[in-house]
Amino acid sequence: MKKLMSLILAGTASFAFAQVGINTDNPKATLDITAKKNAVVIEGLLPPRLTRAELTEKGNTLYGAEQDGAIIYITDIVGGDKLSQREYIEGKGLYIFDAEAANNEGRWMCIYCYAPL
Repeated sequence: MKKLMSLILAGTASFAFAQVGINTDNPKATLDITAKKNAVVIEGLLPPRLTRAELTEKGNTLYGAEQDGAIIYITDIVGGDKLSQREYIEGKGLYIFDAEAANNEGRWMCIYCYAPL
């Protein structure tokens, strides 16, 4: 019985450390996305898209240490506020969550942002 359990655990452990590939049978990283290279196929990776108003509705405690490094795309800044975690959201663009900023309160920091109009 011990040998059977050991065999089952050894077999399932290899799946726990598997790499995932999209459009590839041989992933080279934890997540490997390979383009299809077809002229009529749209390629790209879309992060979650939110307005500043939608992010404001989520409050200041939803994102914390476990979300450190999360990436979002802010589509517009017309609504919402620039308080607390949203202090540096001044234009549309890509933002990353830095959980250690502002004495571990966290802030959304610009990766690539457009100036407000």
